[in-house]
Amino acid sequence: MRKLIYSILIAHCSLFIVHCYGWGFEGHQLIAQVAKANVDKNVLDSVNKYLAGTSWEKAAVWMDEARGDSKYDYMKSWHFVDFEKDQPYSNSLTNGDNLINQLQIAIAKLEDKSKLSKEDILINLKMILHMVGEVHQPLHCGYGSDRGGNTVHVKFYGKSSNLHRVWDTDIIEYNNFDLKDLSKMQSSIPKDVYDKISNIDVVRWLTQSRKLLPGVYDVQDNSISEDYVSKNSKIVERQLLLAGIRLASVLNDVFKK
Repeated sequence: MRKLIYSILIAHCSLFIVHCYGWGFEGHQLIAQVAKANVDKNVLDSVNKYLAGTSWEKAAVWMDEARGDSKYDYMKSWHFVDFEKDQPYSNSLTNGDNLINQLQIAIAKLEDKSKLSKEDILINLKMILHMVGEVHQPLHCGYGSDRGGNTVHVKFYGKSSNLHRVWDTDIIEYNNFDLKDLSKMQSSIPKDVYDKISNIDVVRWLTQSRKLLPGVYDVQDNSISEDYVSKNSKIVERQLLLAGIRLASVLNDVFKK
């Protein structure tokens, strides 16, 4: 009986987490797989050298796993950047301890990695593998008033959830996306469009994710409908692909030498 009560409490409290993991493990691992398939051969070798036997998929979820270790508490706010509809983005949000600013810092550090130890290169690499993905989850670039959709409680096919979790995990698990799906979508992208979307501009990526928010919040009667899932599944799939392509672009840039 005590175990049952404990399980119910855990399930209930999970709806009130300030910020859930971005994209869930499955989403971040897919993004890493797309990136791995799109980096240059010398970059692939260089990244593998610094990962030292850790898989790309494992490295991409390290920031989420590190939440259980108090020595990494300083990273807690690096998974998201929240500001209201009428507020412009600023690097000074939360004193710079936000997703966009910290991603830009990590990229800049790796661009000058000759000054870093192997350990520092590895930790910044793992942060980039994760944070590029976070920027492409619209609710990790959401509104502080509802904690990036975490306090918007909804039903997903009869199951209690929240809007943030729907985008992090529920839609991905429902569709069972895999690398084959994303590769098929990528194959339809013309080269000139691919070159344009792979440009490294973290603030522009943020702006594009924010533009998706009206559709994200278009939920009727606090229930995720078939139409909502159908309409947004392609958007989720596209965002995962964009994150993978852009992650590859960042890695190609910082590890080109």
